[in-house]
Amino acid sequence: MPDTKTGRERTGRNKRRQLERHLAERELRADEEPPAMRPEEIDSEYLVDPSDLDEFDGTDSFDWIDG
Repeated sequence: MPDTKTGRERTGRNKRRQLERHLAERELRADEEPPAMRPEEIDSEYLVDPSDLDEFDGTDSFDWIDG
């Protein structure tokens, strides 16, 4: 089969569509999935020590918040 200009152009358009579709699908998947946090990115300032949970019985007053 001879190599024709229209055949090369059609192949180029198909490759471009395939690439655009692939990039669009990858972008949609990235929007759906939250980024994974690496352990060094976690801010330990807000983590609770499990031993502190035993001291809190849920009856403490939060009046100081309105203060």
